Amino acid sequence: MNPAAEALTRAGLIGAVSGLRSQWGMAAVAWSARPADVSVTARPWVRGATLASATGEFVANKSPGVPSRLTPGGLVPRLVLGALSGMALSRRSEGPATPVAAAAAGAVAAGAFACAGAGWRRVAGARTGDAVAAAVEDVVAVALAWVACSPAGVRPPCPRAGHARHAIEFEGTGTPGTDRAPDGPQE
Repeated sequence: MNPAAEALTRAGLIGAVSGLRSQWGMAAVAWSARPADVSVTARPWVRGATLASATGEFVANKSPGVPSRLTPGGLVPRLVLGALSGMALSRRSEGPATPVAAAAAGAVAAGAFACAGAGWRRVAGARTGDAVAAAVEDVVAVALAWVACSPAGVRPPCPRAGHARHAIEFEGTGTPGTDRAPDGPQE
């Protein structure tokens, strides 16, 4: 996948997480930062703050008195956090997308998933109870965050089983179409 497209896809995925759970996108970005990462999101105090806010949202979200995520007070923070988390995650990519494009992808996905999540909770909550519907939504948000922030990311699997995607296959022989893998030349 094109590195810029991959960065935008990751930005959209982490924005979707923010649409489902407003605080979880930034928490996932902060907690998946590598030790060598010099960004603000890798700092210990940011990690602690994002973990505390994500935990608070996890607990509060199960309460029936929480207002709809589609009110301005619920939607605007999701859009902003979706944009910020999308931009922060795209900066980690090999070929990052422009910050504006990554922020837009994160915000659009956050808005779409906020609407989808609200619809899910309304329909599924009526059938199974709100706590079950919220738990399913939590699982979806965690899965999206994992895909967005994982090192393997959103790349399709390598077409040759057993070979690393980024392995140098054409090294040293001078002959096009051959590799140094134990199974011999490519055909």
